[in-house]
Amino acid sequence: MNIQEKINNYWSKRADKFSECRLKDLEGSQRKIWTNIIRELIPNGDKLRALDVGTGAGFYAFLLADLGFNVTAIDYSHNMIENAINNSKELGYSNIKFLQMDAQDLKFDDSSFDFIISRNVTWTLPDPKKAYEEWCRVLSSGGKIMNFDANYAQGFKLADDKGMDYKEMQNWIPSSYNRTMQSEDLILERNDFAKQLYISNFVRPQWDVDILIKNGINRITIDTEISKKIYVDEQDKEKRNGNNFGSDSNMFMVCAIKEF
Repeated sequence: MNIQEKINNYWSKRADKFSECRLKDLEGSQRKIWTNIIRELIPNGDKLRALDVGTGAGFYAFLLADLGFNVTAIDYSHNMIENAINNSKELGYSNIKFLQMDAQDLKFDDSSFDFIISRNVTWTLPDPKKAYEEWCRVLSSGGKIMNFDANYAQGFKLADDKGMDYKEMQNWIPSSYNRTMQSEDLILERNDFAKQLYISNFVRPQWDVDILIKNGINRITIDTEISKKIYVDEQDKEKRNGNNFGSDSNMFMVCAIKEF
């Protein structure tokens, strides 16, 4: 089994539980939190073409549709796409195009989209550099990229190297965000492929900025404290300022605008 197959196998196993959590987020405060974050970059999505990369259960696709975007959503995992399609039917979204597709090999023409959003995708790709190249290619002039990610691959690699046990690797900080608990076997499976990803050797988001610049994108904004807006912890707000690899507290946001 090659690295891409390992990654796909892992996410396919998590698809159902992942979908349950994202549906809960749609019903709770996360829906408003993420809608406001997107609106800060693009106040009105009316008639704009949006691509949701790594849509998972369809969470961002639904938010973008509500904001008036013409939405296409992709995911490499067949199980994820199936869940997203089923969720869209149950929630009454009939205007979103869901496709099974590789983020590193997009089957779209140049300049096909005005906005691209992605979350927790680049860290899990065998070639995230190629993914960024593809995103820049299909983005129209004046188009915007909004990528949310963290140093997960590096964190999981370090945790595995340190011999952290299962309970330590599940040390999530309580917040309004719904997370899926994983079995020990799944965590070991994740750590196995994380150690093989070249992204685990780089400092991010500096690496992301460098790649975008090499692709001609010069208008770039970084927010390394985006977690403070997303992971609202009512029980102990001080904890979310920590640097626990499992807490998502090191999530960053990369916003880029294509000017050519």
